[in-house]
Amino acid sequence: MINYLLTNYKLLGVDIMDCPRCDVELVTKEINGVNVDYCTKGSGVFLHQGELKKITHPTAGDVEFSSLEHLDLSRVSDVKCPICTNSSMIEVNFVEYSDIVIKYCPECSGIWLDKGALELINKEIDNMNVSKEGWRHSIACFFAKCPF
Repeated sequence: MINYLLTNYKLLGVDIMDCPRCDVELVTKEINGVNVDYCTKGSGVFLHQGELKKITHPTAGDVEFSSLEHLDLSRVSDVKCPICTNSSMIEVNFVEYSDIVIKYCPECSGIWLDKGALELINKEIDNMNVSKEGWRHSIACFFAKCPF
C-alpha cells in the first residue's frame, strides 16, 4: 500500500525529497505556520525560496536577501540540493559578519539549514533587533561596506 501511494504521489508530479546529509526521506513539519521539509534523523531543514523570512523572528528587511546579497559561487558545499539532486549547494554566511553558515541552491533558490542553524539565526536576529546601534553591529556594518 505504501509503495502504491508513493508511486502515485510521484506520478502527480510531487517529488519526495531525501535529506542531503543522511538520505532519509524528508517529512513535512510546520514551523511558525509554514510547512517545511524536515529530516527526522539529522534535524536539518530544507526551505523553498521565501520561507526563511517566514520562519525566522521578525526584523526589518529581508533576511533571505541580506544573506544572499554577496553570493560567492566558489564556496561550493558538499551538500547536494534535495530538489536539484545534481546541483551542489553554495555555502553562505547568514548576514555577512556572522559565523552561521547556510547552504543555498543557485538553481532553485532553496536553502538547507543544518541542525541548530535556525536557532542560531533567530538568536542573531534578536541580537540585531536589541542592539541596532550596539558596537558589534556598528563595526560589522562598517566592515561590510569596506571594498576589500
